[in-house]
Amino acid sequence: MIVSGTKEAILNVVQPISIHGTLLYDLVYTHVGESQARQARIGAESIYADPRPGDTVRVTYLMNVATAVERR
Repeated sequence: MIVSGTKEAILNVVQPISIHGTLLYDLVYTHVGESQARQARIGAESIYADPRPGDTVRVTYLMNVATAVERR
């Protein structure tokens, strides 16, 4: 469990969705050095513009929940 901090990852799937007009992203990503994919739903305000599969990113966690994604 990641209590807080950041980990590098590769985006596998990026799916933009709109819920009642609010833009969110459903992400599937894999931490560098690991084989198990993880999923997160991130608001557009917590991720960089135009995320794409294959991007190398840094995922920020709080209490094992992804809270932000930034491009590396």
